[in-house]
Amino acid sequence: MNKYFKFPVLFVATVALSVSVTSCKDDDPSTDENALDVQKTKTIEQYVNGVVVTTYKSLADESVDLYEACVKLKENPAQENINAVCQEWIAARKYWEQSEAFLYGAAADYNIDPHIDSWPLDKAQLDLQLKNTTLINNMEENGCNFDGFATLGYGLLGFHAVEYMVFRDGGPRKYTGGVDKDGVSYGALSETELIYCAAVAEDLRNQCIRLEASWTGIENVSADKQSILEDAELEPSLNYGEIMIAAGESGNKIYKTQIAAYVELLQGAADIADEVGNTKITDPVSSGNVLDVESWYSWNSIADFADNIRSIQYAYYGNVGSSVLDVSVSAYIKSLDATLDNEIRTAIADAIREIETMPAPFRDNLTEAASGNAKNACNALLDKLDEAIELIQEK
Repeated sequence: MNKYFKFPVLFVATVALSVSVTSCKDDDPSTDENALDVQKTKTIEQYVNGVVVTTYKSLADESVDLYEACVKLKENPAQENINAVCQEWIAARKYWEQSEAFLYGAAADYNIDPHIDSWPLDKAQLDLQLKNTTLINNMEENGCNFDGFATLGYGLLGFHAVEYMVFRDGGPRKYTGGVDKDGVSYGALSETELIYCAAVAEDLRNQCIRLEASWTGIENVSADKQSILEDAELEPSLNYGEIMIAAGESGNKIYKTQIAAYVELLQGAADIADEVGNTKITDPVSSGNVLDVESWYSWNSIADFADNIRSIQYAYYGNVGSSVLDVSVSAYIKSLDATLDNEIRTAIADAIREIETMPAPFRDNLTEAASGNAKNACNALLDKLDEAIELIQEK
């Protein structure tokens, strides 16, 4: 089975390692507070607080609700509670996919992205783990808070492990068991699956809260979230939002210039445009293997892909919405090349439209005819984002 353990192309190292993001010019005059461009500072601050922190807070909140729904299902196995977990999974999933334009920072440094979103699920290994009495007993007693949990591979964790437990054929799994559309029988939801599902959902919750705290500062999340991170020993060591907002200030070893922060933002957007078009869509079509499809038990793939492009839109527009703010990278690109800015905005809309008009479910339509327009639209967007990166690096 091929494994797509996801690692972002662009990795932001910690301040302690003193590794810098490549900037357009090391001799950029923005090397102290007095030389900073006020508009750029406002743009970066709006991006951090209005897009990254806003998205991660919603993700963390929904992941808490997902975990609580999984606990309720474990304590009271019933079809209505399976249905509720599925609803909460879709809600949390949306915000995760809408965050994938900024998989740098904490998501990369703490390996949170591969930890919670590797696919395909390693089903054969998972089936073995469900028979591991010691593991299941530890999960029942301690949830995800025991040493052995950390040894589980990424293909056994996160969104897709929970998805497998509760979804079949794009809808809630039947509590009493059944036969899926591929003719494969599945049994009734077992006690070991319920225990495993709750433990994985707890770990997913912890990682999502860590993302929020990493970008807004642990002191700025709720007391309950602080307690969860402290108990799990997952307190972030850096405030990534603070560091990015301080781009160009003297001593900032990650963002030596404000343009370096702009490049990071655009590169993150370009990376996910590339991944959607050339991995998430192209690889399953090339292999013809349904197991290569992300979110195929829930049939949520097309929504995943569209939300990935929305993450680009939000990052570029400067807010979680459809309006373009004056304090946005879009506005900056427009000031340099209005035609290019319009082309990027058009390419974003085109990519979302082409993805959402693919025949559903994606897992049943793994053909070039069904997906080619969406792939091409993602690559067209990628090309325009690359042009924008090149443009600002020349300034």
